[in-house]
Amino acid sequence: MNIIIVLSQFLLLLSISWLPLANAQKPQVELPSYGINSQNLAVIVKRGDLLSAQTAEYYQQQRHIPIEHIYTVDLPDTGSMGAAQFKTMYTTLMAQMSDEIQGLLLTWQKPYRVGTMSVTSAFSFGFDAKYGQAYGKGCRPTENSPYFNSFSTHPWQELGMRPSMLLTGRNFPEIKRLIDRGVASDGKMPMGSAYLVRTSDRARSSRAGAFKLLADKWTYNDELRVEYIDRSEKDAPDYLQGMKDVMLYQTGGANIPFINDNTYLPGAIADHLTSVGGAGLSAKGQMKAFRWLEAGATASYGAVIEPCNFPAKFPNPIFILPHYLAGETVLESYWKSVKQPGEGLFVGEPLARPFGYNKLLYTDKTVLIKSRLLKPLRPYQVFAWDKQSEKYKRIKAKIGVEKDARNVVIQFKRVRDDVSVDIRVDRYKIVDPLMGSMSK
Repeated sequence: MNIIIVLSQFLLLLSISWLPLANAQKPQVELPSYGINSQNLAVIVKRGDLLSAQTAEYYQQQRHIPIEHIYTVDLPDTGSMGAAQFKTMYTTLMAQMSDEIQGLLLTWQKPYRVGTMSVTSAFSFGFDAKYGQAYGKGCRPTENSPYFNSFSTHPWQELGMRPSMLLTGRNFPEIKRLIDRGVASDGKMPMGSAYLVRTSDRARSSRAGAFKLLADKWTYNDELRVEYIDRSEKDAPDYLQGMKDVMLYQTGGANIPFINDNTYLPGAIADHLTSVGGAGLSAKGQMKAFRWLEAGATASYGAVIEPCNFPAKFPNPIFILPHYLAGETVLESYWKSVKQPGEGLFVGEPLARPFGYNKLLYTDKTVLIKSRLLKPLRPYQVFAWDKQSEKYKRIKAKIGVEKDARNVVIQFKRVRDDVSVDIRVDRYKIVDPLMGSMSK
């Protein structure tokens, strides 16, 4: 099957061949595009940083980011950046940035922190002390994210924030492999497992209640198996080893052994709750989130300062999986799972979308679309291009959802001239009236 995807600001153009009848040509079908994608993600480059520039260039090529969505900023070569310096840079950047930008990709090793905020949260919200607990004030909750478990598809317009992710590594080959994994994951619908591990480290297992609740209530084992593993007994091994189908691995501990002995499917998420898992690339001290990426995961998360073990400050699988399986990117799904993300660093390839299922089947008379990227219960309309009037005209279509309510199904008759005479491809648009008027 040959799949060609071309994205514009609002539309996803699909051209898919599916062993049709001998004289049936491939139709072109444009679908409404929701959420963060390659056309509304900005890539931020650190001026004078060769690795940052290499990362941005390769990512722009692989994800077809518009060149005008590449921005360059001045940053220090230190792990932490002062709030005043950040605010000056950020104000300038925001004045340059188009309102169509919904998400940000950061491409450097340092800085990873701004004051008490992670660099990803600082770029997402702008620096605000309420998103980090003050030094010397003890363990406290921080400000809630308006993006948490939301249905927002345009967070800049709807919430005044742009979720961000840091994509870097120890060297360019390592970064390249990470980008390639993310791209390779798109639409693959992997049959994997989510492993949620409670360890004997009681303080770092504060998410165990959410882990068990999700496993007990999960009913979508035909798409992703969820397993709660209780290793809280002192002599029990606090790790997984030799797993071949990891799509999600969440646990708690200062260091997690044998993570390289597992197989992580493209698009896999993995993280561990500990104090400073997001404090850069260093191999010293507590295990850093980047070790998960080096082991084969596509995204991870860690705190840049001591957050205390509030579950709200760490990714919650109860919210990751529904968004991810609904076809959202890892950037959207991961961010929507953290209620208080101010101190947490999101790392990985942001546009990985393993459950972004699209299938277009056709004969010489009929077109059938099955898509997880469309939304159930929307009043979709189908339009066909009329060659005589050179306008799109609405046609009849059957629209519904599969019984699991995940895939929208649209079927309609092709509107074409005699295929033996007219060799031009017929064109269609699927329009969501709730998104505004259809472009001509």
